[in-house]
Amino acid sequence: MNNGVFKAQPRSTKRQLDQSPANPAKKARLSNADKLEQNASFLDEFADPFQPSPQANTEHSFVLEWLESLGSDRDTRCRSDSHLQATDDNAIPRRLARSAPAMSYTRDSDGFTVPPMPASTGSRSRTSDATGSSSGPSGRSLVENPLYRDMNLASNSIHLRSSRDRFPDQVADLIDSMRRDRDSPGPTLDEVWEDKALEELGIGAAESDVEKYFQNRIFPDGDRANSLKRSDRLPMAKHTVPSTGSGLKVSTPVPDMLYGYNRQNAFPQHLAQLISIGPETVANTQGLIYPFFIVEFKADGPSGAGSLWVATNQCLGGSASCVNIAEKLNHRLRQCQSDMVHPTDSASFSIAMSGTEARLYISWKHNELDYYMANVKSFLLQDAEHFIEFRKYVRNIIDWGRGERLEGIRKSLDSLLEESQKRSSAAKSRMPPSADSAGSSSCKMRKTSSTAPKGGHGAG
Repeated sequence: MNNGVFKAQPRSTKRQLDQSPANPAKKARLSNADKLEQNASFLDEFADPFQPSPQANTEHSFVLEWLESLGSDRDTRCRSDSHLQATDDNAIPRRLARSAPAMSYTRDSDGFTVPPMPASTGSRSRTSDATGSSSGPSGRSLVENPLYRDMNLASNSIHLRSSRDRFPDQVADLIDSMRRDRDSPGPTLDEVWEDKALEELGIGAAESDVEKYFQNRIFPDGDRANSLKRSDRLPMAKHTVPSTGSGLKVSTPVPDMLYGYNRQNAFPQHLAQLISIGPETVANTQGLIYPFFIVEFKADGPSGAGSLWVATNQCLGGSASCVNIAEKLNHRLRQCQSDMVHPTDSASFSIAMSGTEARLYISWKHNELDYYMANVKSFLLQDAEHFIEFRKYVRNIIDWGRGERLEGIRKSLDSLLEESQKRSSAAKSRMPPSADSAGSSSCKMRKTSSTAPKGGHGAG
């Protein structure tokens, strides 16, 4: 600058050449490069956002809170939640990434960008969830899979039947016997109404609280000195679970409560016979045999809400396993030749319940292949009349198990023992003389010949 006047500097030859008019192709390339640079700067705003004003922060926080409130709806309605949820169920952090890996994109017929398919797709996740594993890649248990009832259970001939359908006569008679009134005293309507602990279950309770409450008031404990036995939260043996050989497996039942029998106290006259039958009578590692009653509890409240739909799935598999054990005994009975032998009642009961509702089911073997389960009655447990009626059904089921059903199994075992003894006697009567008896006769013949007088040449 000289006297306030700028002097123009001489331009280099290279600068002059760069500013020369470009051909149309070069102009197009430059234009595209400018657009890419603008797009890159646009993405940079998302990668490294500027500090917003206090008002923007407030609005941003409000939007985040609103999105978080919709999280459960997203989990419920999303068609493929495996893409949205981490395997450990932790929330995905909302911090914006500084950089993203380069990805190749394709476009659909409408020109919209389609990202590449992830290595683990939602459909594959559902398929693996429906196989024999107890939990899928998403961490969800098999009984929680939306297709578990329609695929896994149905593939193994286990079905939930409509309660509107007519029950078989024998099943209907058994249900009627559970409706009878009891002679033993129970709680009054006023006592149930004044039960504060029951009211708290209606407000909201954890699964352990629901279980503890009803253990003390409804479900009796198995007495070691008695024939009845109860196991809590123990897996049932895999050989008890019905299977058609399908690749879609039934989840191994782990009932919250399982009622059956103590071998030594319930069958003292049949211990050797039960040993000879083998493990097919045994339900779990505690040695509980011939189970007949399953209970599944679920939470309902801020500590976690359990699903009675899932509990019903658990009842379907668990009660079918109970029926399967009893049906193995009936299979042995059907091989008997006597007309005096009759099959034992293989039906079983199950309950899916929370602190506010209980659903009572009955399961039976409908034919040589199918296991059916149907709802008997549902109870609103915060209603005093429903609570008392629910208690009546439970206690009648327990009495049936320790009485009529147990006696029927004992008679069946007696029939099997008599049939076995008859077959053994018949087999002995048809047996030829044994090798020992033949050898004994041969020895006697040799001894007789050796003691006979000998002819000789001595006297003469």
